[in-house]
Amino acid sequence: MIRRFIDPPDSIPVPASRNVVWVERLLWVFMLSFSLDYLAGESREGGGGAGLDQLLFLFLCVSSSMGILALGWRHLIVRPGVWLILLWGAYISYLMMNSVAQNVALGRSLRVIMPFGFCLLGLMNAHIAGCMGLRPSQIVRPVFVTACINIPWRIFQGLFIQHLDLQTVRFEIQSPGSNWLATFIPCALLLRGRFHWSLLVACAILFFGIFVTVSRSMLFPVMASCVAAGICFLLGTRWRIYQWSSLGRRLLPVVIAGGFMLLVVIFASIALPSVMQRWADRLFHNADARNVTVDVSYLTRKAEADAIWKILERDPVHFINGKGIGASYNWDLAYMPEINLVIPSEEPLGTDMWFAGHSTWTYALFSGGAIGVIGIISFLVGIMILSLRAARANASDPGPDQWLAFLPFIVIFSMLSETLTSNPMHERLSGMLFGMMAGLSQSFFVRASWIHAVNRFHPPSRP
Repeated sequence: MIRRFIDPPDSIPVPASRNVVWVERLLWVFMLSFSLDYLAGESREGGGGAGLDQLLFLFLCVSSSMGILALGWRHLIVRPGVWLILLWGAYISYLMMNSVAQNVALGRSLRVIMPFGFCLLGLMNAHIAGCMGLRPSQIVRPVFVTACINIPWRIFQGLFIQHLDLQTVRFEIQSPGSNWLATFIPCALLLRGRFHWSLLVACAILFFGIFVTVSRSMLFPVMASCVAAGICFLLGTRWRIYQWSSLGRRLLPVVIAGGFMLLVVIFASIALPSVMQRWADRLFHNADARNVTVDVSYLTRKAEADAIWKILERDPVHFINGKGIGASYNWDLAYMPEINLVIPSEEPLGTDMWFAGHSTWTYALFSGGAIGVIGIISFLVGIMILSLRAARANASDPGPDQWLAFLPFIVIFSMLSETLTSNPMHERLSGMLFGMMAGLSQSFFVRASWIHAVNRFHPPSRP
């Protein structure tokens, strides 16, 4: 009875494997394993290694994935999801072999490539779960819960456990769950058939997190997600999933959610007035320190990109295969005097850096060359194409989870909007979130394969 309330019955029942209950439980363990993940302190980043807590997270993540693989390994070869698995697996293998061939420190390579590996695990887990009969809503639910846990946890952990300064802290307490919720909300607002209480929870958590972390960069994913949801609605009307007459009813929750988010921001601004000043400074170009000609965030990314280009120019063959994932780079010294005016530091900034960079494409070129860039583009485009194909395949008889078929497309569309100035794949939880979205479409392809079989005995129905 509870299951029917959470997941309304589907007119196209997909036969479930006898082990699907265990797969669902393991899927929860997989996603929740890094729900309390956080950025380690400077001492640990400097070489102290991983803490016991993060080793436990890693154990739960890998062991649950191995459990799902043991229960459903036969489903890995099911098309079309298997092509994404093979593509991403080949890309990771290339990155590792390229790094080994160029004598990059193995420890650095493994740390940088870990989110890519978690993405592969999430992709395989969601793919197997869909093939074994788990509904899309059941696959997305642990992703939603994990994102909602990690956002407030990052803030609490940074401010009250690491005792970071609220006046200066920003990226240290930002959660990759914010990027995912920024795509979930427009998708649920415009494409979901009915208003659901989870939307208010998502709005409250997302915009409180954006307000506290002063994440102006999150404004781009939010806007991109709204555009992507609009594109999906247009496609849905063409495929007769949605009707234009329902647009007004679907936009009504936008007003409700917008008013609710406004109340959250007003409450947060009263409770944390200093954060409002930081927002004013961030939006209006460091209003309290007008000592640079352009925004310092742009300067740091420009310094990184120019330095990487010069490194590759020393031996142009590296434009083909890069320098290897985990290789060292730096910031161009020409920008450092101006950067130091805003970010004064006793230690040299931008030297011997090896993490995944401030731009997806800059670091993809640096670590994997043109081959690496093509690999990422192929993977992201493949996810978007499969998402739209899955939605189209179920358009003749859409079920209550139909709106989730568009979610992977919206997630990647939103991700592309921030790839120039950030690298979403630099965190472990990011890799898991993107991997789950990459494998979600397979459950819709499995459902579509049963539509004609069911319609032999029952006429098609439309919710």
